[in-house]
Amino acid sequence: MEKIVTWTKGVFDSSYQIFCNGQICGNLIFETWNNHAVGIMSQTNYHFKCKGFIDTAVTIYGDNHVELGHIKMNVWQMRAIINLPGQIPLTWNYSNAWLNQWTISNHQDTQLHYKSSSSSGMVNGQNLDHELALLVGLYIREFFSRLLVAFISLIAIMVIIRGI
Repeated sequence: MEKIVTWTKGVFDSSYQIFCNGQICGNLIFETWNNHAVGIMSQTNYHFKCKGFIDTAVTIYGDNHVELGHIKMNVWQMRAIINLPGQIPLTWNYSNAWLNQWTISNHQDTQLHYKSSSSSGMVNGQNLDHELALLVGLYIREFFSRLLVAFISLIAIMVIIRGI
C-alpha cells in the first residue's frame, strides 16, 4: 500500500499537522517571533534553531541536544542545502513560479515532491519514511514564506511612510 502524506495549517498560523494515511503522525510547531521550531514524528523530537530571524544557517538537533544536521539557505535563489551526517546532501527548491510546489531530493533514493494551497498540502515521492526530510521540507517552506511576508511588509511600510 502506498503511503499518503498530507498536512494542514492555519492560514495565519505556523503550526503544521502531518497526516500519514489519514492518521496524524507528526507536527511542526514554530515559535512566533523567530525561526525556531520543534518537529515531532513517531515520538521523536527534532529541534530547528537559527541564530536570528533572517539568519540563513539552521542547526537541527535531536533529543538530548544531539546535532543531527544543518540547513544552509540561499535566500537570493530560494534554495537550500541540507547536510545530515553520513548521508548524501539534500537539496530543496521551488518547482514552479507560484511557489506552491517544491522538491527535496538527494538525486538518488530520496525525492519528495510537495504541493500546497494556502492551508494544506500533500507530499509524494520516494522514501516518504524519511521523517526528517519530511519535516525539513515544511520547515524551509515556512522559513521562505516568513521571509516573503517580512519583505512585503517592509515595502508596504515604506510606501505608507513615503505617502505621509
